[in-house]
Amino acid sequence: MGNVGLLFTFLLLMGTLWLALTRITMRLENNWPLVYDIGLVVYLNSFDLILNAYVVYVAVVCALLIRFEFLNDRIVFFVKVLEICALAHIGWCLLAALLKAF
Repeated sequence: MGNVGLLFTFLLLMGTLWLALTRITMRLENNWPLVYDIGLVVYLNSFDLILNAYVVYVAVVCALLIRFEFLNDRIVFFVKVLEICALAHIGWCLLAALLKAF
């Protein structure tokens, strides 16, 4: 992984932390999680064996469900918790990749 890859990994890690910390209080109509998910899928397809594809797609589907579905409040809370767990795993893998590079 070159310098651009390390920078992209660091930026994605910061975005993951930001999204995981603000997901509970964030409005449901916010589009920033979808922008983050686009970057996450591009990263997944660019760098092999760093992120688990199933966990990434669980986070993407959760973000899409929260944004585009009209669900019950309990179901929305469950989906948010599931997404935060997926983001925690993604953040851990990104941090491990950064620490392994140094």
